Amino acid sequence: MQKRAKNNVILIMDLYFDNAATTRLSENALEAYIKTEREFFANPSSVHRDGIKARKELERIRESIASAMSIPPSSLFFTSGATESIATVFSSLLFNEPGRIIISSIEHEAVSSWLPILKHHGWDTVVLKAKGGKADPEELRALLTPDTKLVAVMAVNNVTGAREDIKELVRTVREYERQGNRKIFFFSDSVQALGKVPYDIQELGIDGASFSGHKINGPRGIGMLYLKNPASFRPLAPAGGQERGKRGGTENLPAIAALEQAVLSWLGSFGSEYERISGINQEIRKALEDLGMEILSPEDSSPYIISFVSPLPSEVYVRMLSDKGIAASSGSACSNNSKGEGEKILLSMGIRSSKARNAVRISFSGDTDRESADAFIKAVKEISNGE
Repeated sequence: MQKRAKNNVILIMDLYFDNAATTRLSENALEAYIKTEREFFANPSSVHRDGIKARKELERIRESIASAMSIPPSSLFFTSGATESIATVFSSLLFNEPGRIIISSIEHEAVSSWLPILKHHGWDTVVLKAKGGKADPEELRALLTPDTKLVAVMAVNNVTGAREDIKELVRTVREYERQGNRKIFFFSDSVQALGKVPYDIQELGIDGASFSGHKINGPRGIGMLYLKNPASFRPLAPAGGQERGKRGGTENLPAIAALEQAVLSWLGSFGSEYERISGINQEIRKALEDLGMEILSPEDSSPYIISFVSPLPSEVYVRMLSDKGIAASSGSACSNNSKGEGEKILLSMGIRSSKARNAVRISFSGDTDRESADAFIKAVKEISNGE
């Protein structure tokens, strides 16, 4: 979108539609970070007065976030992000006798990259198809075996926003457990779910989940791991025994405080924001469809993500949008060093390669308003008209 400044110079306004990659740090989160850095500077593991003060603040925040998420504080662990949270769970398998592990075909690389590692160590690694972006409970049931030890299906896909029926998938696993009297750990990468779609860990019945602060206007380098039964996991690097022995290293208390503000803000305004963003989503969907573009995101997907087929290769189209001051994505930003990761996910959903190569993702946050949505639609129409 263009805006004419006082000196008559035309400026390009930045319209950010890449929130599934990362969001702007909110002012509340930034203020909490600075305040905590100043007031609670000591190491929470120290036994002197300042250390004890920092420890109390750390546990206060844990209880605050756990309460907002309706989970026990003892099940919540702070990490450097979702990738580390995922690694904590999957690396713990290396200490166990190998068995079968099942993951969906649309998992983020932070999960799927563990398959060759576990296979090398003797694990039977199986991929659950997700045709159209949805894993089928019956297909999962057919893959379960007596030696299955872990099933991983993400809650919301980061490329299309497709929402998995986690509750039904968990129910399928639990029914099989009762038949074989053997526990199967159900893990769900929930980075794109928290605060963005209806999400209740206790209701879903999952055993573990990963979260990332920078997806919800918190800082980069901070995340969370939920473990229903923490005692069942052995960390790869316990180091100093922090986070009750599950994650060694001095806690990043300022970032944890900023994360608290982000979580409370997103969960506190969920209802109204979900409705507002859904309206913007529908407006943009209709505009794209009117221009003859196919929407790849299912109708019931997260309202915060839209993937569509552009008339040009995605890299070209994204650059054209960038020239108009719009930040979008050709897929998962976390996979820029692994060419075609977003395309690979789309292909696994059954989308033709010609469409997958032209796929563009736009994603929203609480900062997205109707004015920016209208500006995006205007820019897309201009590109379609060759302007």
